[in-house]
Amino acid sequence: MDGNGDGIGDLGGLAGRIDYLAELGVTCLWLMPFYPSPDRDDGYDITDFYGVDHRLGHFGDFVEVIQIARDRGMRVIVDLVVNHTSDQHPWFKAARSRPDSPLRDFYVWRDEPPKKQPAPVFPDQETSDWQYDEKAGQYYQHVFYRQQPDLNITDERVRDEIAKVIGFWLQLGVSGFRIDAVPFLLQTDGVIDGARRLPDPHAYLRSLRSFLNRRAGEGIFLGEVNLSREEQNEYFGGAEGDELTMQFDFISMQEPVPVAGSRGCSAAGEGAAVASEGLAGYPVGQLVRNHDELTLDKLTAEERDEVFAAFGPEERMQVYGRGLIRRCRRCSTATRGASGWSTACSSPCRHARALLRRGDRHGENLDIGGRMSVRTPMQWNAGRNGGFSTARPSA
Repeated sequence: MDGNGDGIGDLGGLAGRIDYLAELGVTCLWLMPFYPSPDRDDGYDITDFYGVDHRLGHFGDFVEVIQIARDRGMRVIVDLVVNHTSDQHPWFKAARSRPDSPLRDFYVWRDEPPKKQPAPVFPDQETSDWQYDEKAGQYYQHVFYRQQPDLNITDERVRDEIAKVIGFWLQLGVSGFRIDAVPFLLQTDGVIDGARRLPDPHAYLRSLRSFLNRRAGEGIFLGEVNLSREEQNEYFGGAEGDELTMQFDFISMQEPVPVAGSRGCSAAGEGAAVASEGLAGYPVGQLVRNHDELTLDKLTAEERDEVFAAFGPEERMQVYGRGLIRRCRRCSTATRGASGWSTACSSPCRHARALLRRGDRHGENLDIGGRMSVRTPMQWNAGRNGGFSTARPSA
C-alpha cells in the first residue's frame, strides 16, 4: 500500500493495513527487502544491511510497523539476503579498488573462472556465474545476477558482519528472518582453498542459529531451500534440529500442480498434505505460490509439459524452461475453479503452516516479463490503481 501517494508501496501504507491482516487471522508478517538498494533486482541487491530505503520510509516507520503488529498479536520476520550484495555496496567498491584492499576477501575472486560451472540460475540473463571486473583485474563470482557479487563466507569478518546484521534487526523488534538462498550462501566451491578455510559450512549455520536463540528466544530462521527431502533434513540440522527452524516446502508446492491440471484442485490439496510427510517432523511453510516464478524443477519433463499445457499454454507464461509466471487465481479459473487452490493451501500436514502470498487472487502482468510479472501491487478495490495508490499513472 502506498501511504504517501508517490506510487511506491511503503512502510507507512503497510502500517495502515495491519488491522485488516489481523482480522484475517494473520499471525506473522514476512517483509521482503526494504533496505537501501539500486533496485535492479527488486530490492535483493542491497547497498546497506543496516538501513531502510528512503523510498519506503525510515526507521520510525519501521518501528511503528513492528509495534502495531505486536499490539495485534503478530510477529514480523524480515528477509536476510547475505549471499551477495549490490555491486554498489561500499564493501564491493572498496574490494575492487585495488588487489591489496582490506576488503578484497569479502568477495570471491579468481584470475580465471573455473572450467566446470553449473548452469546459470537465470539463463535468460546470464551465461556464467563469473564476471570480469576491469578495475579489479579479476573475475568475481555471482550465483545470481552480475550486479550481485557473492560474499565470501569463508572470511571470518564476513561471518561476523552477518551476525551483526542479525543482532541489529533483532534489537529493533523483529522475530526472525527468512534466509534467502541458503544452499548458495553455504557454498564454498568458488573460493580458492575454500574447503580448508571453512571445512563445515553447516557448523557455521548452527552457530548462527545459536546466536539467534541467545539474542531472541522466540527467533526463527525460515530457510529458502529448494532441494530434495534428504537435503532439506540436513539443513534442519538432522536429528539435532539446530540449524534452520523452518523451511519453505517447495516439493509439496510442485507435486500437486500436475494433479490439479488433470484431476482438479481438491485432489491437489490432498496431495499437498501427503507431500510434506517426507520431512522428519520439522515445521515447514506450505504454500501454493511464492514471490518468484512457480518453479517446477522437481517434476519430470512429462509432468512439466502437462502443467504448461493446463496452466501456461502461451510461451510468455513460462520462464527458464522450468516454471510459470502466473498468479494462482488466473491459473485456477482457467481450469478447475479457484476454490481448489484454497483447498491446497488449507490442507497442511500436521507440522506445516500455511503461507499466503499477498495479492495472489489478483492478476499477473505478463507484459512485464520474468519474475516481475507476479510481483504486481496489491489491488484493494476497483478504483484507480486498484486502490493501491492515489498517484497519477505518470508517477
